[in-house]
Amino acid sequence: MATASTMLELGTAAPDFSLPDTNGKRVSRGDFQDYAGFLVVFLCNHCPYVHHIRQALVAFAGEYQPRGLAMVAINANDPLDYPEDSPDKMVEEAANFGYTFPYLFDETQEVAKAYRAACTPDFFLFDKGRKLIYRGQFDDSRPKNRRPVTGRDLRAAAEALLSGQAMDPDQKASVGCNIKWRAGNEPDYFRSIRLKPNVGGSLGLETGAPRKGRKGRRTGGAVPGEATPAARARADAMPLDSKQLEKLSESVCAHMDDWLTGKDLTGSPAAHDIALQKQITHLEEELQHQQASIKQGFDLMEKRLGAMDKRLEAADKRSETLDKRLDGLTQRMDRFLTRSMAVTVAVGFIVILILRACSA
Repeated sequence: MATASTMLELGTAAPDFSLPDTNGKRVSRGDFQDYAGFLVVFLCNHCPYVHHIRQALVAFAGEYQPRGLAMVAINANDPLDYPEDSPDKMVEEAANFGYTFPYLFDETQEVAKAYRAACTPDFFLFDKGRKLIYRGQFDDSRPKNRRPVTGRDLRAAAEALLSGQAMDPDQKASVGCNIKWRAGNEPDYFRSIRLKPNVGGSLGLETGAPRKGRKGRRTGGAVPGEATPAARARADAMPLDSKQLEKLSESVCAHMDDWLTGKDLTGSPAAHDIALQKQITHLEEELQHQQASIKQGFDLMEKRLGAMDKRLEAADKRSETLDKRLDGLTQRMDRFLTRSMAVTVAVGFIVILILRACSA
């Protein structure tokens, strides 16, 4: 789900670590002591917020690493619940997108806790003395908000560090998917936001009872005692667990701006309720049309298969007829050969008798 950085206190010393990279080599903070700056980024493979800035982050690394900025990325997600964030998948991720910085796996999640990392992506920039001088967002672009990915905020911080300028204290928190903590391993600073599954209740979709206008007159809705399609769908649906809710929340947050584009949210709840029920009715009609089309397709397929079966039966009959004719020809050939042999023997016998008579 969408989670913001904890905004670790500026001036905090960079916690040390020793973690394996995608080649199995252990990497520690001390490996970069000669660099002017040190950037730690908490990433993962599956998060849409990471996907949104991934190419720009690789470009950022290609620009600032040669200028003396050391950089590592750390994945602390639990691979048991999120197999796409496993070490094997990290190898593919680094290769596919050309990571020029070590991509490390924090299996115990202790390094993430030491940095008070909360989301992916989450950025921590340290100076030459490895004191925190920037923590926050890459820029203000988010999935589907149509703002270009520039890395403006992190670039400004890196430029200030490498040029010796004062750091802007106005720093905005990064926002992304929350780090996927192992069950029971959540840090004390982690506060998850749960989506309520019955979001339709505020729109009057909880039950099939019709709405009433003045003097108890029905203004639309289902027949009394009959559940609406939405209520029936919820009754048939399996409850979502916390992991499914997190993934649903991530998808909602990633697409919210796109969904709300062009929507009028100023009307009354009743008006939105009516509009929503019209949409549901339209969808039901469309589904019925699709079902009818599919049924017609299956019926046509059955007819064609039936015609094909008949053709195969006719072909089998023709094959049987040909087999019978072939058997008849074979029998005639056998009789012809037998008669020919008999004639040949008789002629030979007569020739022998004639030759004997002539010699006598």
